[in-house]
Amino acid sequence: MADRAGVSLDDLVPSHSVGRITRADVIAATAPTVPATAEQGATPLGPIRRVIVQRMTESARTVAPVTLTTDADASELVVIRRHLSEEMAETGDPVPTYTDLIVRLVALALREHPALNATLTDTGIVEHEGVHIGIAVDTDRGLLVPVVRDAHRKSIHEIASASSRLVVQTRDGTIGAADLNGGTFTVTNLGGFDIDAFTPIVNLPECAILGLGRIVARAVVIDEEAGSVAARKMIALSLTFDHRLVDGAPAARFLQRVRRMIECPYAWLTR
Repeated sequence: MADRAGVSLDDLVPSHSVGRITRADVIAATAPTVPATAEQGATPLGPIRRVIVQRMTESARTVAPVTLTTDADASELVVIRRHLSEEMAETGDPVPTYTDLIVRLVALALREHPALNATLTDTGIVEHEGVHIGIAVDTDRGLLVPVVRDAHRKSIHEIASASSRLVVQTRDGTIGAADLNGGTFTVTNLGGFDIDAFTPIVNLPECAILGLGRIVARAVVIDEEAGSVAARKMIALSLTFDHRLVDGAPAARFLQRVRRMIECPYAWLTR
């Protein structure tokens, strides 16, 4: 049967419990492969999804990813955003989102920890002078990452204005290629979907990406000795970094710095 089908028995893997090749093994090896068709539910890849597939495959194949997670007390951040929302209600200007606020803090933290604001090139590791932060945006065409240029030099209001424009243009399809390239770090927020911690994928050629979870009230121990507990607004932070470029300790120090800035944000968001 194998001879008639042109199948070499040496190429078959026996499925029989005693290791014997059977007629069923030959039939399985010669069964025609049915190509996927639209009637069988296959969805053709659009140009954006094709790029996403290529970039995610490249990231999975080349990056040595490590993810660190921690919780930050965002109670003061919530207060600041509430005040900003009230003060800007009559201005018509974009009210900074939580992503905008954290982009500002991350940009300043990256200036202190440039190893996370880096790219691996053929000649070595390049630590970038400018901090250009990509913001992951969910669209009907797929996930796109427009870039806020020089985020470390922008006030929170300038970041809110820039990100608002970028998000609108990304979702309506008018975003230019220049605004989708050149990022040195990415921030992605799944808090709106009630997600806590997750594992974001590094957006090559960047070194790291920070994932933001939802802000949710939790019981937190305020004074361990006294046993006092209070409800605080907590947020989970998930930092994925490329271990080829940076080690765990420097990445942990960066994440620790971001957490502290979120917990004490006034000095950084009022500049």
